[in-house]
Amino acid sequence: MPTSINEKVLNEGAEIYCERRGNGPILLLIHGAMEDAGYYSSAADMLADKFTVVSYDRRCNSRSSGDRSVDMTVAQQARDAASVIRAMKDGKAVVVGRSGGAIIGLELATTMPEVIDFLIVYEAPVIEMLPIGDAEKWSSFVDNIFTKNQFEGSQAAQTEFMASLINVPDSPLPTDLNDRISANIDFFFKHEFRAFFRYVPNIETIRKNNVQMVTAIGRDSDNAYYVQTTRALAAKLGCENVEFPGHHDVSFWMPKEFATAIQKVLERRGYG
Repeated sequence: MPTSINEKVLNEGAEIYCERRGNGPILLLIHGAMEDAGYYSSAADMLADKFTVVSYDRRCNSRSSGDRSVDMTVAQQARDAASVIRAMKDGKAVVVGRSGGAIIGLELATTMPEVIDFLIVYEAPVIEMLPIGDAEKWSSFVDNIFTKNQFEGSQAAQTEFMASLINVPDSPLPTDLNDRISANIDFFFKHEFRAFFRYVPNIETIRKNNVQMVTAIGRDSDNAYYVQTTRALAAKLGCENVEFPGHHDVSFWMPKEFATAIQKVLERRGYG
């Protein structure tokens, strides 16, 4: 098993906790909501034979610092991701973002394309890409979850939110990971949730920036709203949409399949 080098990158008043494994081109893994770098640990170990794999805890999540009393913006998340990439040897990376991490990848492609060598956008829940009736339905869902968190607490909000995910296991997490991310749940619903789900990608700018990319969906995600959004995104961007094995949380529950799918995409483009 490759050794993980743990370090912190300073950016805009926060220490961003990072884990680095292996050698080769930089591969940055951006986690989604209520998670941290631990969701990628097993997959990162598998990818480290061909890449320098970097995962990190997003600002105000787990081992990274930041002001947890203010709302987070996607722009801030993208600047943090860029700071992590620039702290590595090449200043440019293959970027893989899942869920909320995929939205951060889209913002990077819009505002800082120079740090991206290739981008994989996995199941980005950009609900504004849906037809107007569906977009309104899921926007109401977001508003209801936000209100539930305010009046019933983060556990009630998390339960209802997780029920919208298709075929994701409802199994206990390892104790150390669960202990770390427990504080992320309340922060997400109070300060990140609406920013992610209100995000509208700038399709024209991403295309103009000529970012090399694919979108990806999970085979077991059926026709979940985040599958529909990802297909719509691929059609608008004119990029390939590929199928990965598994579901929305494939990186944690099916790390070998997730790592293999990433390798296949990148091998077709000359990596590895």
